Amino acid sequence: MLRLKQFRDRAKGTADLLNYASLIGDGLVLCKDGSLLAGFLYRGPDSQSATPAELNYVTSRINASLARLGSGFALWIDAVRLPAAAYPETDASHFPDPITAAIDAERRRQFLSEGAHFETEYALLVAYTPPLRRTTKIADLIYDDDPKAEPESPGDRQIKIFERVLRDLEDGLSDILRLRRMKAYRVMDESGRAHLQDELINYVSFAVTGHLSPLNLPPCPMYCDAWLGGQELYGGDTPKMGEHFIAVVAIEGFPAESYPNMLARLETLAIAFRFSSRFIPLDSHESLGLLRAYRRKWRQWMRGFFSQVFRTEGGVVNEDAALMAAQAEDAITDASSNLVAFGYYTPVLILMGENRDTLLEEARLVGRELRREGFSSRVETVNTLEAFLGSLPAHAVPNVRRPLVHSLNLADLMPAASIWPGLPVCPSPLFPAGSPPLLYGATTGSTPFRLNLHVGDVGHTLIFGPTGAGKSTLLALIAAQFRRYRHARITVFDKGRSLFALAHAAGAQHYDLAGDAGSPGLCPLGKLETALDVAFAEDWLATCYELQQGSAPTPRQKEEIHRAVRLMRETKSGEGRSLTDFIATVQDKDIRAALGTYTIEGVLGHLLDARADGIEPASFTVFEIEELMALGEKNLIPVLLYLFRHFERSLTGAPALLLLDEAWVMLGHPVFREKIREWLKVLRKANCAVVLATQSLSDAARSGILDVLLESCPTRILLPNEEADKGGSGAMPGPLDFYRLIGLNETEIALLKGAVKKRHYYYTSPEGRRLFELGLGPVALAFTAVSSREDVARVRALIEAHGQEWPRAWLAERGLDPNDILGPAEEGLNEKTP
Repeated sequence: MLRLKQFRDRAKGTADLLNYASLIGDGLVLCKDGSLLAGFLYRGPDSQSATPAELNYVTSRINASLARLGSGFALWIDAVRLPAAAYPETDASHFPDPITAAIDAERRRQFLSEGAHFETEYALLVAYTPPLRRTTKIADLIYDDDPKAEPESPGDRQIKIFERVLRDLEDGLSDILRLRRMKAYRVMDESGRAHLQDELINYVSFAVTGHLSPLNLPPCPMYCDAWLGGQELYGGDTPKMGEHFIAVVAIEGFPAESYPNMLARLETLAIAFRFSSRFIPLDSHESLGLLRAYRRKWRQWMRGFFSQVFRTEGGVVNEDAALMAAQAEDAITDASSNLVAFGYYTPVLILMGENRDTLLEEARLVGRELRREGFSSRVETVNTLEAFLGSLPAHAVPNVRRPLVHSLNLADLMPAASIWPGLPVCPSPLFPAGSPPLLYGATTGSTPFRLNLHVGDVGHTLIFGPTGAGKSTLLALIAAQFRRYRHARITVFDKGRSLFALAHAAGAQHYDLAGDAGSPGLCPLGKLETALDVAFAEDWLATCYELQQGSAPTPRQKEEIHRAVRLMRETKSGEGRSLTDFIATVQDKDIRAALGTYTIEGVLGHLLDARADGIEPASFTVFEIEELMALGEKNLIPVLLYLFRHFERSLTGAPALLLLDEAWVMLGHPVFREKIREWLKVLRKANCAVVLATQSLSDAARSGILDVLLESCPTRILLPNEEADKGGSGAMPGPLDFYRLIGLNETEIALLKGAVKKRHYYYTSPEGRRLFELGLGPVALAFTAVSSREDVARVRALIEAHGQEWPRAWLAERGLDPNDILGPAEEGLNEKTP
């Protein structure tokens, strides 16, 4: 007979070591020991820009929420350092020209040359072990159930208790942390089949195996231990789970005092790890009993054996024991106040990797960093497997560190503040799903920064900074990188020709309005096909009349304007729709006299009296308005109003960007100011982001629409300002007053004061805050940082000499090989062209 015993080994497998039994609800796991497990994903405030007062407030609120928990609960607070998402693939972007494609290719190379990038995700796991049934019988006798209510099982009652605690915890922490419950969600596979996945199960699977791949839930999600622990586990000093070796760095000792976010240094490490802080809170009476035992022990050490036996007051007092007894007395006072909760705290760092030697070297590096912060640590050997199991959510029994720590120390030790890496995709639902972020910024450390203008579907942005701080370069780079989105449209109102080189290199339409280089002829009445076109034409004519006459046209004159426009509408588009044609049609002599200034016989005839519009449809259009702004309101406003209308007609629902450089000039004109107010309110629906850049903080404050600017522009990018901490008076506010007005704290103001001009930029939005650099390479600098008169003149000369090939000559003059730079970009565009 075949002996079956040899095939029925009783040795424990990986599944036998895990405590997970079944998924019994949305983000709720029942464990083998009867405990319940749920979790949250969270993110704290930016560690670089938060003030000490803000961090202290965060820790106090965390302590207040955690101090309510007692025996039966266990917390796992994890900071998971993961490899950051790679730079967007070439196929994910749709640059329509080789210049902006080459700029992005250069930025990709720079990003990859910085080495490995990591970002940190944060999780809070809560386990609840219900009390034994016999301990709840007294409560059942005290409280009567509603006789009409459906009978409730003890299990359902405990689930309700746990869910109520989770809601209270979420309510207490959600205003200081971006907290979100781990939930189930549905996904579609490549075959179109729907699958159910759960964030809690995915996280537990990652903690156990080190794999980030999400798991499809079976129809009956029982026996979680089997399909979560489906990896071979090898023991030893360096255990191995599947193909991953496991190293554990245990924190043994702590500094004398704690302070908020004291382990922030771990977030700067360029290695992957999971920092697990397990806290098992105790009820007040349990912690008091343990603390009194500590006090009794140290009091026994205060005097020698003879003094204790004969109860004498003489003899030498052990001052160290007396100090420890006094500290135990203080801890008893804290526990009695119920302001903090004491418990067992076990912090470990879990590292997993395929190369054992590399893994152990990384573990030693972590230990050195911990020692630099005043912590003592060790790399586990014989205790590695137990320490690893104790770090897994819902495993509260293995590797319990016995000395007590209270919840306020826990709040200081846990990762409550973070380095914000930015969102990995554009968050706007109006953009194609999965669109890459606008650009990647360069930063110190290993955490990348992904810049998006959008917060939800709102991309309106304010850029503030003094002259010479790098504002125009930032605008040019934003325009160049925005070209990555399919069918993107960019319109720029430039002042000072900051985007002259980029516009001509990227094939944009650049119009130098009222400039020496020639200005396009405009035909404001050329489009009369729709009722909206007619309404604009009549309003525009009435505004021109008011500018010249100083008063609005009378009702009779408005009717005459309407009649003349109606007659012009009957003509063929492109024929008989110039301002000269209108004056020949209108029958009011005052109107003819007032509008004559804008015809070919007047000052602005070369601009506004064209028979056909000189502005061609384009995906990238730049209007240079420096000379135009100097013509005075009577000449300026008619041109601007028509340009605004032309811009609004160009919006198709595709991603669009409107850049307003030197917006302080525009905010000074009532017409432009009111138009900006309107745009900020309505362009969101047209999928257009408005970016206003200004160097004059006081003009923005006195514009009369500052409230609209702050309400409608959730994203702000601030440039370095060495006078950021200088206040002003009530009549003349200073930079400090303005920065406080827009909500900056003292740390952020100090960041702006200490930042370097043309290098640092400070991003702030409801999503997060970050100081970053553009990290421009020589190719990007050649086209985005070209605004001096000499450079613009040289670009003009190259355009005249080389035509469309001028960028190659320009790059060669700067010591760059145009074939190496533009060749791959041109080949990539040809491959994408059908």
